[in-house]
Amino acid sequence: MTTEEIMGISFSTSEKAVEQTEELRRNLGLPTKAQVARMAIGLSLGLSDGECLPSSPDKKDKTIIKGATLFGDGAGRHLWQALLVADGSRRTEKFSAQELVARHWQRGVALLVQDWRDAEQEDEAAAEKSGVYGRFVGKLMRRADLPETADKPNGDDPPSLPDGKQLVAKAVRLHLGKEVDSEEDFVWTVNGVGYAPHIAIMGESGSGKTRVLLEMLRQFKEQAIVPVLLLDLGKGELADQPELARELGANVLKVPDVTIPLDMFNGSNVSPEAAGDVVLGFQDSITKVNPRIGDKQKDNFRRALIPFFQRNEHITLEKIRDCLDRYYQENDLRPDSLSGLLNELTLRLLFTSEMAPADFFSRSWIITFAQARESTRNLAVYLLLDALNTYMKRLSEALRDAQGHRAIRMILAVDEARDLLGSRHKALSDNIRLHRSKGLVVALASQSPDDYDGAGDDYLENIGLPVCLKTNASATEIIKNMFKGKASFAGLEPGVCMTIKENRPIRVQVY
Repeated sequence: MTTEEIMGISFSTSEKAVEQTEELRRNLGLPTKAQVARMAIGLSLGLSDGECLPSSPDKKDKTIIKGATLFGDGAGRHLWQALLVADGSRRTEKFSAQELVARHWQRGVALLVQDWRDAEQEDEAAAEKSGVYGRFVGKLMRRADLPETADKPNGDDPPSLPDGKQLVAKAVRLHLGKEVDSEEDFVWTVNGVGYAPHIAIMGESGSGKTRVLLEMLRQFKEQAIVPVLLLDLGKGELADQPELARELGANVLKVPDVTIPLDMFNGSNVSPEAAGDVVLGFQDSITKVNPRIGDKQKDNFRRALIPFFQRNEHITLEKIRDCLDRYYQENDLRPDSLSGLLNELTLRLLFTSEMAPADFFSRSWIITFAQARESTRNLAVYLLLDALNTYMKRLSEALRDAQGHRAIRMILAVDEARDLLGSRHKALSDNIRLHRSKGLVVALASQSPDDYDGAGDDYLENIGLPVCLKTNASATEIIKNMFKGKASFAGLEPGVCMTIKENRPIRVQVY
């Protein structure tokens, strides 16, 4: 078979092995069976040549996985296929590709399940509970015979793993500047105990709010190995600063000229509940782009897409458009504003399913939308926030040190966030309110405290550090609550902000 043919055929294994695969998928919290199948096949391939493969699986189970899903559609698929060819060529009995995969899958998953059960028994019997997951990973490492230590690549920071195992729980402190009245340094501990880590930077155009935001991000990167997702919703100038990209270790994407390589609906096929949640989140994003979409259209949207999301992986906007078109044709429905919106949004490719969320969100990105249409920009941002929200929900809580400082897993920074705040998008609210325990820090830069007025969910109640530069914002209840009383920012000098220290407003010279 050619590489392309292998990618197109279907693979399966025994009924018992499929049950074991699903059991292990649930235990590990993985979104798809294919990930467990790859682990199992890899483990079996790594056993000594003297090991005999099990007899041919019964294959009574109806579960099948396409080669493109099992081996991935990136360059790594060639490695998997080379390993299988090399293994098959050593055996006296000749197997088809499907037979070889089925037998390795069956043998490997049985060993993995036994390792998990052994880890459960060991942890239950141990005086000190280190966790079943940790013991299971230890068994995998011993099977792989990995070295105890590894050299750090020159010039590269070790990546922060999605499960937080390599994240360091320690205090992260931002030096904002000097207090105007006392000349003391103003230092804020981002991940202190008893308050939220999120930051709101406000100031009129030209006040220096973007400058303050970027300086904070640089300080984050100096102290913690943490990925940054920086969204520039303004003129897109941040994409043209190579020094900034280098300091943040970030890839730069100019949407729509460059697509976002994120499998944004990853894991929707795990269960009917997961498919429903993802479709409802997508529906919320679509209706934010076009609020005129009515209840009947939303009902058609759900009826068409929930079964589609249950059955498929690597879903793109183009596939969603085609699915909805088929549903309309099969049910004799006329094109409407919903189908028209999807046609408009797919004129330019926005996302590819190249990277799973765990991979995408463990890297740093600067993403701008200056050349995108408003509807395109809004949908892309909403879907990014949806994917981040879903990804964070699946993670365990970030570790704490002895003093209670939680490890920071990721920073979401949004420059010119005014319209986003005004959209009242649920995923933004969830990322601010729900995921501080997962190690997410959100930093928003906008023109005025008034941008939060009416945004819903009391965003500012979840802001740990307000930073307000010069603005003509009126003394609304939002401002009074933020600064514990009356406050005026119109008279602030350039480079001076107002913030909070020990529940009282103070002025700080930030630049």
